[in-house]
Amino acid sequence: MKHLLKFLLLGWLAWLPAGGGFVQGAGAQGAADYLPFVGDYVGQVVFAGPSGFAKRELKVSIRRERGGFSLKWTTVSQKASGKLKKAEYFIAFAPAKRPGFYASTDRINRLGARIPIDPLAGDPQVWAKIKGRTMTVYAVLITEDGKHEVQTYERTLVPGGMELKFNRVRDGKPLKSISAKLQAKEQGINLR
Repeated sequence: MKHLLKFLLLGWLAWLPAGGGFVQGAGAQGAADYLPFVGDYVGQVVFAGPSGFAKRELKVSIRRERGGFSLKWTTVSQKASGKLKKAEYFIAFAPAKRPGFYASTDRINRLGARIPIDPLAGDPQVWAKIKGRTMTVYAVLITEDGKHEVQTYERTLVPGGMELKFNRVRDGKPLKSISAKLQAKEQGINLR
């Protein structure tokens, strides 16, 4: 199974720009095109889920970091039992060789330590692309049964905040699509 996962991952990497050419390099980006996105954004969304309508609180924090940027997003949802479920994700990005692209460098584990992203250990392969006022983050992961899943987070700056479009597709079949408007918060505390 481990060899199958490695084969599938390498197949996905072949689809990445320049054969997965996310090698960090000084001066790879002309200008820091991520700077307009730096800040904190909050919002909520109601969507149709498998057991009826569901509501999620959303929080996004984008920070300058190590010549690139970090992205932290948090979702809080309420289960049918009334119990709240919180999920947090943090990924740091560094400029790639291609203008407008950023490679993921590390994430934060459950203990709060920064660790490298390892797709063969179950982490998603993640990269970001910035074009104009839109930052798109792609995450490709290999499921336990050897299938692939692609998650796309498209964040477009609009007056007062950003619009978020999320899509999740497994083996070519759409599983989830969510759109939300997030309001910009005042700059202040670092959410990490």
